[in-house]
Amino acid sequence: MRNIRAVAFLLALLARPAFAAGAAPLDVLTASGLWDAWPLVRVSPPDPWALRSAELSSALEKLGWEHPRLFRVVDEGRSAEGRPLRVLALGTGPTKVLLWSQMHGDEPTATSALLDLLNHLGRSREHPAVTRLLSKLTLYVLPMLNPDGAERTVRRNAQGLDINRDARRLQTPEGRFLKGVRDRFEPAFGYNLHNQSPLAIAGKGGAQAALAFLSVAFDEALTENEGRRTTKRLAVFLRDFLAPWASGRLARYDADYTERAFGDSMTRWGTATLLIETGGFPGPDEAGTLVRLNFVALLGSLQALSDGSLAAIDPKEYDTLPLLEREGLFDLLIRNATVANGTGLPLFVADVALFRPHSFGGTSGRARPGVADFGDLSDFHGKEEIDGRGRFLVPAPPGGEEGWTALVARLRERKLADADGDLLLVPAQLPAEVNTWTREGQALGPGFTGGLLLLAPAGEGRLRLERRIDPVPPGARAGGPR
Repeated sequence: MRNIRAVAFLLALLARPAFAAGAAPLDVLTASGLWDAWPLVRVSPPDPWALRSAELSSALEKLGWEHPRLFRVVDEGRSAEGRPLRVLALGTGPTKVLLWSQMHGDEPTATSALLDLLNHLGRSREHPAVTRLLSKLTLYVLPMLNPDGAERTVRRNAQGLDINRDARRLQTPEGRFLKGVRDRFEPAFGYNLHNQSPLAIAGKGGAQAALAFLSVAFDEALTENEGRRTTKRLAVFLRDFLAPWASGRLARYDADYTERAFGDSMTRWGTATLLIETGGFPGPDEAGTLVRLNFVALLGSLQALSDGSLAAIDPKEYDTLPLLEREGLFDLLIRNATVANGTGLPLFVADVALFRPHSFGGTSGRARPGVADFGDLSDFHGKEEIDGRGRFLVPAPPGGEEGWTALVARLRERKLADADGDLLLVPAQLPAEVNTWTREGQALGPGFTGGLLLLAPAGEGRLRLERRIDPVPPGARAGGPR
């Protein structure tokens, strides 16, 4: 199966559109030039979570064929289960930069962006801007540090250890490899590339955060040296560089320090590190948009590192970036519904917030699908919101659509439903009736994972099913992120 998947991925790569000879955009490293170029140079899969070690190897092999001498493999290692860890080097410049991605196996967005970055540099390397960048910088790219975790779409490696918390003991082969790469090449700067919860927001009451940046500290006092000033400038640069597409969606990751974390240790060891955490983005192609933003961010900031333009940025501006908030956004928020929660207790008004299944749930909470909160949620927002004012929200009977059909048939026998399926109930009857079809221990409240029904008054003592809401849609993985 793995070989079939790898062949299919390679065929997909061959089918990708590419620049015609001499047709590369003139402004290959400007914000607009990069944004426009990405669909043409994209070689990453539509679903970043589908990229496994075998597919990555196929993609890198194909890029090597297409762009001879663009990059070279300068170090190789093996994961705990023996999958390859490769470091690619490109450029000949005196400033060395290390970019590593997917040290958490379920955080793949930047890995895809790095593939697209390599293809873009290969197709544009005769352009003066790219020539200058590769003469000023030497890039060391480690696109997938945790291939065993990626194989399972889980955070930790095959040992069950978090590689990003192994910088002190170095008990993971992946962590030892990363430390060895840093010590061998001694890069001045590092990019630590991750995914965070897609439900974090950019500042209190802000929009869903697409990216969050952190100038990584090297001691508990958060001391500032020239390296940290540079990474602060990079974060400010990216706020402005990405503003045309992500204004209000860029945040400052909350700063702390722990010696066992790799980002903190890299900075302490002399490689000033910028953390980039990818969150979420509204729209039909969330995954693609986030890869595109990473592609633009990485190439744009590398250009800024190479051309000296960062010197004009005041690092104090870093503190003006809105601080990432980990709470405040839900996948779905139903506001002001009148609730019969299945306990038989009288009706009351409440807001109901739900999490949907996500490929990645973030390191904080890793929320499971279902009802996340319940009550007065006026200070929160939903990616999707439903106005429940004047409507009744109740737990659905077990069995999905068939369960509802069977319930209506039973109510019809009791003269409590008509031929159209409307319930012949006044609101005061709802609590007792809903209690008869709610499973024991499955009352509507935090942790509830069953279906919800939104009932609307239909006149003359009737209630009509307006909408069915499934916290875990049919066919979705109910367990949430692993």
